[in-house]
Amino acid sequence: MKLTKNQFQFVVNCDVEAMVAYLQADQNMPLLDAFDKVYNSRIYEKLVDAKTGLYLQSADYIYDYLCDELTASNLMC
Repeated sequence: MKLTKNQFQFVVNCDVEAMVAYLQADQNMPLLDAFDKVYNSRIYEKLVDAKTGLYLQSADYIYDYLCDELTASNLMC
Protein backbone atom coordinates (compact mmCIF):
# COMPACT_ATOMS: atom_id res chain seq x y z
CA MET A 1 0.00 0.00 0.00
CA LYS A 2 1.38 3.38 -1.00
CA LEU A 3 0.69 6.30 1.29
CA THR A 4 -0.20 9.74 0.03
CA LYS A 5 2.08 12.61 1.03
CA ASN A 6 -0.44 13.72 3.68
CA GLN A 7 -0.75 10.20 5.09
CA PHE A 8 3.03 9.83 5.25
CA GLN A 9 3.37 13.18 7.04
CA PHE A 10 0.65 12.18 9.50
CA VAL A 11 2.49 8.96 10.39
CA VAL A 12 5.77 10.84 10.83
CA ASN A 13 4.10 13.49 12.99
CA CYS A 14 2.55 10.81 15.20
CA ASP A 15 5.95 9.17 15.67
CA VAL A 16 7.57 12.52 16.51
CA GLU A 17 4.80 13.31 18.99
CA ALA A 18 5.28 9.97 20.72
CA MET A 19 9.08 10.30 20.88
CA VAL A 20 8.79 13.81 22.33
CA ALA A 21 6.39 12.50 24.97
CA TYR A 22 8.81 9.66 25.80
CA LEU A 23 11.71 12.09 26.21
CA GLN A 24 9.59 14.27 28.48
CA ALA A 25 8.57 11.30 30.61
CA ASP A 26 11.85 9.35 30.64
CA GLN A 27 14.29 12.25 30.81
CA ASN A 28 12.14 14.91 32.46
CA MET A 29 12.94 17.06 29.42
CA PRO A 30 11.08 20.29 28.66
CA LEU A 31 8.82 20.17 25.60
CA LEU A 32 10.87 22.45 23.34
CA ASP A 33 14.11 20.65 24.23
CA ALA A 34 12.51 17.31 23.39
CA PHE A 35 11.35 18.58 19.99
CA ASP A 36 14.84 19.97 19.39
CA LYS A 37 16.46 16.60 20.16
CA VAL A 38 14.09 14.74 17.85
CA TYR A 39 14.13 17.17 14.92
CA ASN A 40 17.93 17.52 15.00
CA SER A 41 18.66 13.80 15.14
CA ARG A 42 19.89 11.47 12.42
CA ILE A 43 16.96 9.22 13.28
CA TYR A 44 14.54 11.98 12.27
CA GLU A 45 16.37 12.31 8.95
CA LYS A 46 15.85 8.59 8.38
CA LEU A 47 12.25 8.76 9.56
CA VAL A 48 11.30 11.39 6.98
CA ASP A 49 13.05 9.46 4.20
CA ALA A 50 10.32 7.12 2.96
CA LYS A 51 12.94 4.91 1.27
CA THR A 52 14.24 3.74 4.65
CA GLY A 53 10.85 2.38 5.69
CA LEU A 54 11.51 3.52 9.25
CA TYR A 55 8.13 5.25 9.38
CA LEU A 56 6.54 1.78 9.21
CA GLN A 57 7.98 0.86 12.62
CA SER A 58 6.40 1.61 15.96
CA ALA A 59 7.25 4.79 17.84
CA ASP A 60 8.76 2.63 20.63
CA TYR A 61 11.12 0.99 18.14
CA ILE A 62 12.17 4.34 16.65
CA TYR A 63 12.59 5.83 20.14
CA ASP A 64 15.05 3.06 21.04
CA TYR A 65 17.19 4.11 18.09
CA LEU A 66 16.87 7.75 19.09
CA CYS A 67 18.07 6.90 22.61
CA ASP A 68 21.01 4.98 21.15
CA GLU A 69 21.93 8.03 19.11
CA LEU A 70 21.56 10.42 22.05
CA THR A 71 23.57 8.13 24.32
CA ALA A 72 26.37 7.83 21.75
CA SER A 73 26.46 11.63 21.54
CA ASN A 74 26.40 11.97 25.34
CA LEU A 75 23.17 13.96 25.08
CA MET A 76 20.91 11.76 27.28
CA CYS A 77 18.87 8.55 27.48
